[in-house]
Amino acid sequence: MKKIFAIVTLLVSLLLAVSSGFAATAAQHYPSLVDGAALLKPVDKTTLLSNLRQIETKHGIRCAVLTVKSTQGMNIRDYAQSVQDQYFADAEKGSILMVISMDTRKWHITTDSAMRKKIIDKVVTGELKDVFLNDLKKGNYASAFTKYGNKVDELMTYYEKEGEAYDPSKAFNFGAAGVAGILSLLLGGTVKKSMVASMSNVTNAVAAGQYLKRDTFNLVGRDDRYLYTHTTVVPKAKRQSDESDGGGSSGGTGGHGGGGGSF
Repeated sequence: MKKIFAIVTLLVSLLLAVSSGFAATAAQHYPSLVDGAALLKPVDKTTLLSNLRQIETKHGIRCAVLTVKSTQGMNIRDYAQSVQDQYFADAEKGSILMVISMDTRKWHITTDSAMRKKIIDKVVTGELKDVFLNDLKKGNYASAFTKYGNKVDELMTYYEKEGEAYDPSKAFNFGAAGVAGILSLLLGGTVKKSMVASMSNVTNAVAAGQYLKRDTFNLVGRDDRYLYTHTTVVPKAKRQSDESDGGGSSGGTGGHGGGGGSF
């Protein structure tokens, strides 16, 4: 019953937004920004909406932001996916939606099946999250949403240029690292050899005995004493979940991707 009520409330909120002039009746013209929690100033709304529309036009996708005062007890992931399925399903090249719920101070970014191939889940809860989370925590919402949009633009540009989604695990060039390591060893060896050669008071020892000054050490006894040991076991404190510290959980249901967390 709560889930049904939450969906009905969501539909009413979006219909009000449509009637106030934020969107046309066509599915592709539903608002890219709905500030139901009233977090933004009018001038920030105008600027952000323009920025989101430019990103959408540039890449042929939907890139949206929705803020709500409450999800009415509905899980924010399910809430975000319901909105995406209802209002952004016609996005031919994919859609990505950020939802902010102020009652629980949670965020969730959902991607549809097409967008999930272009912006993978671990990037949503990694590089994408990192650009806006600090601003969310500080209440700099306009900045957070702008950075979110700009990062989506950057990730889409990478996908269109490279033909594959950005994956941080593939960003490290092992070949270049190997070459750099070999060069470092060669350079280090050359420097060491040069420094050793310049030390006039140092000569190579041909036997270990040369390091001992004879008749200067005499071992008169040998004794080991083992008394006791005392072991204290301290239970390891449970680590807070990623979601509670803003790290977020990734993935979705029904073909959706993305992830979310707290702020």
